Amino acid sequence: MPGFRFSRRTVLAALEILEQLTQAKLSRFLLQLGPEYPDQVADETISLSKRLNNLMRLVDQKPDRLLEGGELLRDVIVDKAVSLLPPIEKNSPWHQPSLSPRVEKLLRLLEMDGFTVVDGVLRPVLPADAELPIAEDDITRLLKKHGLSTPEGHLNQAFDALGHGNWASANGQLRTFFEALLDEIAGKLNVTASSGHGNRAKLASIDFLSRDLNEWDDKGLGFINGLVKRLHPQGAHPGLSDQADSIFRLHIVLLTARLLLNRFDAWPTP
Repeated sequence: MPGFRFSRRTVLAALEILEQLTQAKLSRFLLQLGPEYPDQVADETISLSKRLNNLMRLVDQKPDRLLEGGELLRDVIVDKAVSLLPPIEKNSPWHQPSLSPRVEKLLRLLEMDGFTVVDGVLRPVLPADAELPIAEDDITRLLKKHGLSTPEGHLNQAFDALGHGNWASANGQLRTFFEALLDEIAGKLNVTASSGHGNRAKLASIDFLSRDLNEWDDKGLGFINGLVKRLHPQGAHPGLSDQADSIFRLHIVLLTARLLLNRFDAWPTP
């Protein structure tokens, strides 16, 4: 299955942008996708919103659906939406242009997937190997597989807060998700302590958190030590830095949680 550049929520936000098309322009876009798409999505006798809902159903029925040219349908939908965005110019680091809620939502979700829009063109902000939408899918699958419902709930709340631009709430949920994840893993491995720090130290004692890889250090100098400190409140950040900081927290938490969950999935049962 090809790697997905964009999450399902981003594809849905892209379809909201496509609602600005006329019926005729949507029909032309469907013809560009392939000769079968006008029939599969329905003709102009039904509402444009219903036709777009039908297009999303095609994505959901087969998430890796390819077009004749080899592109993923979901990717082409997002690319089309980006082409319809208004010019986005920033007059200063702390000033953002006035954008519609739908445009702001799509831009936020694209950043969550590791992309930004520069001069009307999608640009990755992380290497393609990061595969953030796939990392999210992996994390969700493994949380459900191992019954880690508390961290799963916090992660879902973090995504919801990020999608609505509630940066402080998102930061708090990401921090709680990561700490709850390590606490519950410690519980599953029967190495619990009386505190979150104690749980992490116990995980290091069985080499789940590796000292050799500098993941844990008893003096607080390891990667996980530092990440937990970084996720705690750092004071107020005006304007744009709130969004940039929240997106950074999301990316580093997703990539780290994916690593630890895959390790836990392969760990011998106590």
